[in-house]
Amino acid sequence: MNFSQSARGSSLRRGVRSPGGFYGWWVLAMAVVIFAWTSIGQTQGFSVLLLPLTEQMDFTSRDVSLIFFVGAFGGAFLMPVVGRLMDARGTRHMLIASTIAYALAFCVLALIANKLVAILALLAVRLIGSIVLNLGATVLVSLWFTRRRGLALGVLMGSGSALLSLLAYSLSVQIERFGIVTGFLVLAVLACVVLLPVLIWGVVDHPGEIGQYPDGEVPAGEHEPEGPVREELTGATAREAYRTGFAWVITCGAGLIALATTGYLFHQAFIFIEQGDSAVDAARNLLPQMIGNGVCIFIFSSLVDRHRMRWIVPVAMAQVVFTMWLGFHLDVMNSLWLFGIFFGMTSGVFFGYAQAALPKYFGTKHVGEIRGMFGAITMATAAFGPIVFEVFQENSATVLILITAGAAVPIAIASIVIRWPKESYMPPVLGTSGLPAVGCGEIA
Repeated sequence: MNFSQSARGSSLRRGVRSPGGFYGWWVLAMAVVIFAWTSIGQTQGFSVLLLPLTEQMDFTSRDVSLIFFVGAFGGAFLMPVVGRLMDARGTRHMLIASTIAYALAFCVLALIANKLVAILALLAVRLIGSIVLNLGATVLVSLWFTRRRGLALGVLMGSGSALLSLLAYSLSVQIERFGIVTGFLVLAVLACVVLLPVLIWGVVDHPGEIGQYPDGEVPAGEHEPEGPVREELTGATAREAYRTGFAWVITCGAGLIALATTGYLFHQAFIFIEQGDSAVDAARNLLPQMIGNGVCIFIFSSLVDRHRMRWIVPVAMAQVVFTMWLGFHLDVMNSLWLFGIFFGMTSGVFFGYAQAALPKYFGTKHVGEIRGMFGAITMATAAFGPIVFEVFQENSATVLILITAGAAVPIAIASIVIRWPKESYMPPVLGTSGLPAVGCGEIA
């Protein structure tokens, strides 16, 4: 990545965001908060809202399921567009506009009785939460970190997932005590007084806007900036990235895992009951799943910073097949907690790798568009999970496991056959604070 000093040094905004410490860690903390707010539009949020919407508002369970399904496919088409807009217009502006719309949608759900309007508002919540906020948080972190990008994304997804689950649980308690209308109003107020100020006065799109560099490290041959620096981002477009076998293998692998895990989760209570457990056991199993997912995302995102990990795809494909088999033979492990952790690891291992590998191999100039394409395909694939499970599970779980294996094997073989991106030289970074200089090792 190349940088040149801007002549507009006097225009640097002084204050909390001025140089004097690397501001990227603050951006990471704010991105965690943004990511947590995706909860309401994700599966966790809809699972909390399903019963209150049918009992306290004029919704049926079919209405909510249809909104979730349409949101998944609508998101699949919109995600690349949103990512392209973030690349062109800036992530911060997109997030601010989306948060205002988010708050308005909550107000509409709470105050307007018209069912059609309420359905459109709930669809807006689904799209904004699962697409714009989710994509915006990861794009921000990708732009602020280069050499520590995997570590930062691991912190984002791990901490964000924990906060996401906590927010969903808090919403369920709020609704149970005060009703869903009050719950929606509280969400609208919190979006305005917590999330919106963070975006307006806290978030910065690029390090160069406040005279900093990614990772807080000054490139060799440059000097400490006294004002904003103009950032010349490099990287492939989504079209160029998806002309490579690597991008398709990673995306297809993620799509298969998303389909399998989403399908199983959707029917988890029924599957548990069939094997002698209860719906309560299925609900409790979400906690170890979150732990396994968050820990693996953190670990494997961090490993991408220093390792190529060509073995990750075959291992992940074997893992998803074994997890599906284990899910229908819970007595083998004799511990629902261990199964929950292993189930969470199934998605955490691969998605932890993928989210850090895509910007590392294809650059950050079009990171929003590339992440949008990746998210669109995985989201559309995941939407079929519940349908596939419902069709095949009635006949035989063995058939479902064999179908999963039949899809996993070609993906694993393809990952071995294809040519992976090569390492390229990156100019060394001058040592700071007594630390040695850092040499090459970035993968373009």
